Amino acid sequence: MGAGIAGIATAFFTLRSTDRSVLLLERDRVAHGGATGRNAGQLTTYFERPLASIAGAFGLDLAVAAQRAFDGAHDLLDDIVEESGASVRIERFDGHLGLRNLNHVVVHLRNNLVRLQGGLRTDACLVSEDAEFLDEIPPELASLYSVVPQSRLRGLLEIDDDRYRAVLSEQKGCANSGLLVQEVLGYLLDRYPDRFRYRDHTPVERVTIGSGRARLETARHHVDAARVVLCTNGFVDHVVEDGAHHPIELHPEQQVVGTIGFMAAFIEDQPRPPGAFSYIRNVKVGSGEAPYVYVTRRTYDQLDGTAPTLTAMGGPEWPIEPPWDAAAPFPGSLLGTMDAEVRPFAQPARPPGRPYDFAWHGLMGYMDGRIRVIGAHPRHAELLYNLGCNGVGFLPSIHGGEKVARLLGGESQPSSIFDPRV
Repeated sequence: MGAGIAGIATAFFTLRSTDRSVLLLERDRVAHGGATGRNAGQLTTYFERPLASIAGAFGLDLAVAAQRAFDGAHDLLDDIVEESGASVRIERFDGHLGLRNLNHVVVHLRNNLVRLQGGLRTDACLVSEDAEFLDEIPPELASLYSVVPQSRLRGLLEIDDDRYRAVLSEQKGCANSGLLVQEVLGYLLDRYPDRFRYRDHTPVERVTIGSGRARLETARHHVDAARVVLCTNGFVDHVVEDGAHHPIELHPEQQVVGTIGFMAAFIEDQPRPPGAFSYIRNVKVGSGEAPYVYVTRRTYDQLDGTAPTLTAMGGPEWPIEPPWDAAAPFPGSLLGTMDAEVRPFAQPARPPGRPYDFAWHGLMGYMDGRIRVIGAHPRHAELLYNLGCNGVGFLPSIHGGEKVARLLGGESQPSSIFDPRV
């Protein structure tokens, strides 16, 4: 259920590595949902929760295994593109996160310490020699950062805002996730005509699990299946229940508490290199304040053969107030606020008040624990999950699809922080 990047990745790896037949159901149009069709296209593997916090809750080994799995999704994406023959452009580079205070720096250095202890590649951290808190950074973290002139930070962040006193750099990338899904869908239809079908504009109203089977009901039809995988980003108007009509739910930390993310984009007059930037704006990581603004630049391939730069920016988030309407107009006042507050990060040279080429909003399906849910329900093996937004970036969906495919193929998987719980 769900024909975004999570559903397509799950179908791709299931068809590739098992002999199962797959029916892909989408309530709207393929690749047009709130996550896959309405994003900035970043490829990133960080969690929307500090890795050190995850290690504290689940243990170092499980936290490191989870981070390693997400890091490896870059290779899984390359496998999908190569095998499907997709023409979508994949651009990779070092992305940069701007940090403003001691809390920001210490939290991210402790994340780096978890990476180091687990044998993972650490992210580069540069701290300004002018940082007021330089002497307050704990000595045990000294090997995890370098001190540089403030001008170095300005260059990496591409802004002249000296409130940012440190930069964290990691491997990132960008791609058109909507185009990728559409191209992979076409490949699956050609490659597996006897085992793969899809239906869009087919919202599922009820999922019933029982007697070793799953039944999915739409307004006019029903589907009986051996397994059902929810790849819905968590935002659908359906009921999931057992044969006695009792709701099937997960642990409170695995419930969706998402928001609506608002984005706008413009085509650059002068092409610039692809890039991904985030700028923390809250005082304390995890405080509940608006956490950051983000900017993604990618090559914008057009039908006429030209390839200018598309610069997308976002950051404002509103709580979900159902029902969410994907066709609702972008609030004009909010676009004005973004133009004043976010545009200077995206392109300081762009004059205020200019029209934007695109403005859109999409669902960010966070789980309450800020960790994706991947795997089979502990009491209902017929019900599996690959859902939940991990923040920005669609690589976690790809890892989830590959893991679910292994489960559907009968392979036993070690425990992970993503396991569904009750």
